[in-house]
Amino acid sequence: MKRPGRVSLFALLFLIQVLASALTAATPPVLNSVFPSGGQQGSSLELKVAGTGLDEVSRLICSHPEISTEKISKDQFRVSIPASVPVGTYDLRVLCRNGLSSPRSFVVGNRSEVLESEPNETRKSAQAVSLDVSINGCVSQKGDVDVYRFQASQGQRVVLECRAERIDSSLNAILEVFDSSGRRLAVNRGFFGNDPLISFRAPGDGQYKVKVFDLVYSGSTNHFYRLDIDTGPRMLFTIPPVIQKGETTQVSIFGWNLNSLKNRSEQQLAQVEAVEAARRSLELGEDSKNRQPLLTQSSPTMGNTFERLDLTIKAPADSDSIPVPLRRGSEQTDLESFAFQLEESHVPQSISLTDLPVVLEQEEHQTAQTAQQLAYPTEVSGQLIAGDEQDWYAFQARRGEVLWFEAWGQRINSPVDLDVSLLDGSDQKVLARFTDHISDNGGRQFSLNHLDPVGKWVVPEDGRYLIMVRNLRGGLDDDPRRVYRFSLRRQEPEFHLAVVPHHQKQASLNIERGGRTLLDVYAIRKRGMEDSIRISALNLPPGIECPDVWLGPNTKRALLTVSASESAPAFVENLQLKVSSAQGANGRISGGTLVRTDLPNTTSRLTTAIPLAVTNTAPVKITANPQLTRKHDLFGEMKLRHAPGSVLDVAVQVDRRDLSDQAEVKLQGVGLPQMIQNQSTVIPAGVNKGYLSFYLPPYLPEGHYTLTIQAETEVTNPESKKKTSVKLFSNPVSFEVKPAAFVVAVDTGAPRKIRRGETIQVKYSARRMNGFISKIHTELEAPAVKVDGLRVRGVTFVGQTEEGTLQIIANDDAPLGRQAFIRLSAVGVVEDQAVYQGSCFLDLEITD
Repeated sequence: MKRPGRVSLFALLFLIQVLASALTAATPPVLNSVFPSGGQQGSSLELKVAGTGLDEVSRLICSHPEISTEKISKDQFRVSIPASVPVGTYDLRVLCRNGLSSPRSFVVGNRSEVLESEPNETRKSAQAVSLDVSINGCVSQKGDVDVYRFQASQGQRVVLECRAERIDSSLNAILEVFDSSGRRLAVNRGFFGNDPLISFRAPGDGQYKVKVFDLVYSGSTNHFYRLDIDTGPRMLFTIPPVIQKGETTQVSIFGWNLNSLKNRSEQQLAQVEAVEAARRSLELGEDSKNRQPLLTQSSPTMGNTFERLDLTIKAPADSDSIPVPLRRGSEQTDLESFAFQLEESHVPQSISLTDLPVVLEQEEHQTAQTAQQLAYPTEVSGQLIAGDEQDWYAFQARRGEVLWFEAWGQRINSPVDLDVSLLDGSDQKVLARFTDHISDNGGRQFSLNHLDPVGKWVVPEDGRYLIMVRNLRGGLDDDPRRVYRFSLRRQEPEFHLAVVPHHQKQASLNIERGGRTLLDVYAIRKRGMEDSIRISALNLPPGIECPDVWLGPNTKRALLTVSASESAPAFVENLQLKVSSAQGANGRISGGTLVRTDLPNTTSRLTTAIPLAVTNTAPVKITANPQLTRKHDLFGEMKLRHAPGSVLDVAVQVDRRDLSDQAEVKLQGVGLPQMIQNQSTVIPAGVNKGYLSFYLPPYLPEGHYTLTIQAETEVTNPESKKKTSVKLFSNPVSFEVKPAAFVVAVDTGAPRKIRRGETIQVKYSARRMNGFISKIHTELEAPAVKVDGLRVRGVTFVGQTEEGTLQIIANDDAPLGRQAFIRLSAVGVVEDQAVYQGSCFLDLEITD
């Protein structure tokens, strides 16, 4: 029995945590839903927005520039969609007092739009709708069920499709369809990911009902959906699923109701993204050298109800110039694709792009003995219809070649979990096996994991080798949708980047005047891409700065800093970025966002742009400057040369807007390369400058790197006049790591404490590297050069000497406690010039 008046410790801790988080910072604007979540080309509609932190909403902004909006009330807008806007999925954001909100998906369709009308919870109260409509509905509360009824004729193919997960909804939808007698004809709970689809032929003339509900009967305003009841052409997949950039290719489209296009002219049949235009243009035709029919019937060997349509498509030459109006998950960051649209279809089809020639699989290559011969580099279009089907390929390779194997299944929305095995030419020995790609790069916030195999292999000897591709979750039924891509190529470096606002929840890029904000940069390095990657901003708006940053060798994550000047005007514009590398590898960059954080696993996706907005004024600003020179007693002003086995010192300046705010400032690094250990320190209250130092380990690869300094302090809230905790970030700190001449290390037995007035001996080594044989002079130093309360006589090595001892004396008034960031600092001398530096921290505490 629970006693009244008592509060559990858990509840108390939870309350404290909530209050602390409320004090930390203003809630970033989060757009949870827009309703309706779509509209028809050439129409206007009224739309309602909902979310958190949406104070004083002023504008609704769409990622497609031709879609205009007008505010009509506090949370309602009128949205106008010109007929020229392509069918697809776009981003909507609201602008409010605290800046730009996180995005929500908005679908532009070419069917009539219908709004759900309550009550419609039972088959008796089902809402009447026509065919070929898109219904905007919401499972608004727990246990809610929505039912719709429509008329269909015998033999008519009806496609029922629910979009929820694909439009950023929390709904895990289930579809059921019933005939006029109440008999359930079909049920589905996951056709496209979690989104269901039912395709059926009406068994007779009459009324049919479709029911929508959540898998666990959950519900809220965030459980919105779009239900399509469609009899028009519906594309599901293509063979091949990938085509070569800039080339004309014959593609077979599979789906339903495609034969209705049989008598249409070529100009009416399809559209494809043009390279130069923002809108699509038609590019169909026949190969003059090898004329083939535009349309063919379903293949009798398919054993399914899919129809087939053959089209000749000219692929765009550059995917970066194409605004793909399709939702792409974070796992598709390295996927290049474009949207192909049949004019009569209401859903564009994503077709992948490659820079390699594409080979179609042969009919009979399901055994090692009938393996299809490949000549790399090449890309293969395959299909695993049967659950236990295996596709075999053979190739000749030469000893020492570095080959990369990669398959695409999940990333091209195919219902497969691919597995690739590499065997010797006799099919007797498995040489390598490639399975799921697991990456901890984006963590749970922006997952880059997928089920597609990726792997590297070095050819051990000249000869013939075999590749076996199979599906690990085939099941007992045949499914022609199980298409895949497979590439076999040499080591050709390539990389793809995703840029996401630096928050563990939904957010946009909002910058306070006089302040800074961060973007997380996640890198997918492919086929031996190990070099530094440089990110630069282009065409920055007035008052905005975005310094270049580097992802050092093999580094997969970095932070990009964007700052606004004190006088920056209020605006919303897209941040334009470019990437480059010393290796000259090809690279692409995409925007990203978190979609839902209220689920067990955060969901995330890519965005078509990286919009930014300038908001209020920052109360504090910190500036970080790496120490590039140092004054030495023997060598004067030295230009520092950072190398593996040295220390990077960063000076941090604190500028407070309200001079009465003089609280201490806690510093630590963020966005550090993986091999560099983080450090933290505190700038005391009333002090405006401090240092943070990082040890660059001896095994750190040479190259360019970038890190950022994070600060936490308290400021006075101008409205409540109460103290509020704030977190802020510095400008990026970029530095180059060059080859080392020696590495300094303190002996493991060296003393860790020294009493006032005491003298200790610290043994150390300076291991020479890269043929360095000149003098090495070692001192005891700190970030600000002077070491308070300690005296030491420097030691100089000559010839091949690598070991020595420093004698350290503590003054009688030496400050007590552990000494932050003091180090043994060594200078390598060439012809009496200080050229090389090496350092290591000395863990030393002064006691009484």
